[in-house]
Amino acid sequence: MKGCNHIYVKVVILFLFLILIYYHLPLQTNYYVLKNSFKLVHQILNRSQTVEIFIPIYTNSTILNQSIINSIINTTTTTTAKYPNTTMSTNSELPTTIDSVDSLIERPPSTSRSKKKNSKGTLVVFVFQTKHHVLANLQLYLIRKLAIGLVAIELFVDSSLTQDMYNISIIHKANLHVFPLEKHKYNDTPSERNTNVVNWAISTRAKRYLGNGTAILLLDGDVLPLSPFDSTTLLNSHDIVCRKHPVIFARYCWIGFICLAPELYDIIDNFDVSLTKRHGIVYDSGGKTIEFLLKYKNTSFSWMRETIFLDTDKNLFWGVVDNDIQWIKQHFFRCDKCGAEVFFSPFNGSNAVFYHMISATSNWRFKFQDPRRQALYDSIMQSPYGPNQIYSTSDMMASIKKVQKMEVIPFFGNLTCEQTCGS
Repeated sequence: MKGCNHIYVKVVILFLFLILIYYHLPLQTNYYVLKNSFKLVHQILNRSQTVEIFIPIYTNSTILNQSIINSIINTTTTTTAKYPNTTMSTNSELPTTIDSVDSLIERPPSTSRSKKKNSKGTLVVFVFQTKHHVLANLQLYLIRKLAIGLVAIELFVDSSLTQDMYNISIIHKANLHVFPLEKHKYNDTPSERNTNVVNWAISTRAKRYLGNGTAILLLDGDVLPLSPFDSTTLLNSHDIVCRKHPVIFARYCWIGFICLAPELYDIIDNFDVSLTKRHGIVYDSGGKTIEFLLKYKNTSFSWMRETIFLDTDKNLFWGVVDNDIQWIKQHFFRCDKCGAEVFFSPFNGSNAVFYHMISATSNWRFKFQDPRRQALYDSIMQSPYGPNQIYSTSDMMASIKKVQKMEVIPFFGNLTCEQTCGS
């Protein structure tokens, strides 16, 4: 009888929750307020694990009608599936169980692992470029200048090799690889092309480094380091540290920034950054890292922290990205792209800061970006980062501390237009 009463309590709570949604949502006429309401409810459910208490009810169809469960799933799924360029799920595609990815959260390393350093503390950087040699020149220059314990740069080019790109690989002593064009399908999207190259790089080059105790940092062609970085402080004894995909409610690695520890050597063959689909929802580049993290439950991982630069600031890394901040304001009209993206380490004692030059390699999205790339290159070369300059450690640390104190993008989604962009 006690068990029966416990079930009735669950049913009552469930009905109260549905009534709250039914009466509250029609009052939300503003799109952003409505979206934030859904985010708040989703966050509360995740943190309190309220959804989990209904799972036993769901497994017993004689206790709770199936239509009630479908109602909950319909409400949750249709609000969390707001992915750009993705078709919304129909009722026929809705899941019949709670997707395990919804409970996927960061995993700390084991106590024994935390007490020892990440192997040798060495690092190799895999860089993925297309044909933009000015951007590649800037990125490789900064990696050579700021990476600590760097053993190699592996440069992967997804286009016909140009003389300029070849010269840059020689200048910066990067091992150059040209992706075989026949490995692309004729109808691959830009995201699929990107994942093809990254998966190919991992499958052909990763084991030789991981097996030697060297960590791997995967960087998109438009991700630039702004401070010294090394594998030990980037990973902080974790197996994977990456930028969480910026889509709201995402729980998988964005393809443009992923750091892999040597401890992944035995299972790296199963690491995949392709797009994937779960329960009718499409997950963008990096989506299959969901499958990897769900399969290998002992794999520890953490997300980079993230913020955005809205205003120019000549004291922030000597104002080297000020021109790019202005460019973004003039060319981006999406709320989640209203400022320049910056990733920084979530761990105390790690001062790594990386700048994402949004869509700098995407000619399909923005054409005629050569002046933008050249402007950032010139700005950095004329700053204390430049080859004939010596940057001040105190100025560098002041910039790092300033970034670390900024408002961060919350785990469950991006900073909203109303909160951040003022529109």
